[in-house]
Amino acid sequence: MTNMITFEYPLNEKMRSYLRFEFLFLQIVKSKKFNHESDTTVFFKALFELLELSERCDIRHDLIKDLRLLSTQMKLWLNHDQVDHEAVSQLLLEIDELITAVLLMPKQLRYFKTNRFLTSLKQRFSIPSGCCNFDLPQYHFWLAEGQEKQQKDAAIWLTHFDALQKALILYLKIKRSQGVVSKQTAVNGFFQGEVENSCFVSIEFEKSLAVYPMISGHKDRYSVRFMSSDIEHHLAENIEFKQICC
Repeated sequence: MTNMITFEYPLNEKMRSYLRFEFLFLQIVKSKKFNHESDTTVFFKALFELLELSERCDIRHDLIKDLRLLSTQMKLWLNHDQVDHEAVSQLLLEIDELITAVLLMPKQLRYFKTNRFLTSLKQRFSIPSGCCNFDLPQYHFWLAEGQEKQQKDAAIWLTHFDALQKALILYLKIKRSQGVVSKQTAVNGFFQGEVENSCFVSIEFEKSLAVYPMISGHKDRYSVRFMSSDIEHHLAENIEFKQICC
């Protein structure tokens, strides 16, 4: 078990949306096997939030644009002898395939508006205690059908987000791998830093310090206040942390 804890903070609205989508995808991945009774609630809550977020914030255009830019940058890598040409070429092919798949997504998302089971369930999930068996008898019958049936249905529903999930996870994975790492010190619990050409910043430190960061910022600079987890509204002492600008 790692002794480090990491906090990420987006420096623009586009990256804020990316990280929110990633958070929901991770919730779905953790719960889609339905190994525990509470997994169904976690799964449907994340799925419906994903649908609502997709309606309010269409990240497909931005993601395709970013993937194309990334592809252009990676093609320049092929001019260097030190680069693994086969690995880069394979990654470029994967990016091209994902761009094509994401472009086809608008038609696929209409599926959720025509699925009566999911539309009825979504309406009730937004109501406190709205999933009682007398409110949603079909849902409770679905729960009684067993894990195999639940996993099969979930797999069908998630295929409609498959391209978006893979494209987003790949893009964020590459961005994180390109992060510039530096050691910093927050004097009396406060640090202000300048960033260049970064979409988000990661703060990493030891959990034993018993602090949490309050981060704010935008594309050019950010600040962080480390607060004590034991004393309310109390700034921590000098804190050493790792800064990763991605």
